[in-house]
Amino acid sequence: IALMAVAFVSCQKDGVYNPKHKIAKVYNEWVKTTVTTDASGSTTKIDSLKPYVAQEWTWGDKTLESITSKNDDGRITETRNFNYDDNNRIIGCTGDNDEKAEYIYNDDKKLQTIKITEGPNETTTIDIAYDGKVPTSITTVWTYTIGKKVSDFTKSILPEYICSAIEANQLHAKTTTFSNTLTSAIEWDGKNISQVVTTGEDNYKHTVTYEYDSKSNPFIGMYAEMDYEIAYSKNNIVKRTESYVEGNKTIIEEESFEYEYDGKMPVKCIYTDVHEDEYFGTTYKITTVNTTTYEYTK
Repeated sequence: IALMAVAFVSCQKDGVYNPKHKIAKVYNEWVKTTVTTDASGSTTKIDSLKPYVAQEWTWGDKTLESITSKNDDGRITETRNFNYDDNNRIIGCTGDNDEKAEYIYNDDKKLQTIKITEGPNETTTIDIAYDGKVPTSITTVWTYTIGKKVSDFTKSILPEYICSAIEANQLHAKTTTFSNTLTSAIEWDGKNISQVVTTGEDNYKHTVTYEYDSKSNPFIGMYAEMDYEIAYSKNNIVKRTESYVEGNKTIIEEESFEYEYDGKMPVKCIYTDVHEDEYFGTTYKITTVNTTTYEYTK
């Protein structure tokens, strides 16, 4: 899941993010257990990664100025710098390789469009439709050159499954550049997003459903990263289920989430991903426990 700012927000205005408690660093670690079962029995393999600084955040007086992402060896992989208007609304974001994102608001001061540009032939446009104050549909249109991978910059803004769909679509393209459109229909249960169904060409369909706790979502309002359920929902996700078609099979993946707090502030998120698959009579069950720890400015 995308890493996002951590702080409780009241009277949230689109594009404005000025939390009382500001994150300084994000630490990542994980343990992956793979159980392989075939006619001869089962074997178990365990891999792990010790905690490392995955992100560093730089703040101005009222706005987040930049996010620097790092590998577990300390190498910087990507830096995003943010620009704001006079109302402290995010209006732009730039990356290391001339990538940029533009944020456009409608007459009701709601975020309407995000346009991401990676190069002269690589653009992604996200248009958000509302019913009153809540988004009900998001349309993603992209144009890409064949063989061009989606950059880390774009992956940091869009949901992972959208980026995967862009790259997978290249396999079926028959010209040097190609365009495609995905439409994400958003369903609500009270003030939380309960389901997002994304459809596109060639019978593409990806469904994500969510379950929540009753506590206030500390991630709400950080529109620089568009994991829709985190940017918009009131409460915290405790279960996330994905369903999609791969070949002639329907794949179902589940993630569960637990939180640790210091007072009202979350200091840790533990999420578990379980993936099961089968190839030529051999089954694979991969369980990954990811731990994200947050450090705040003093």
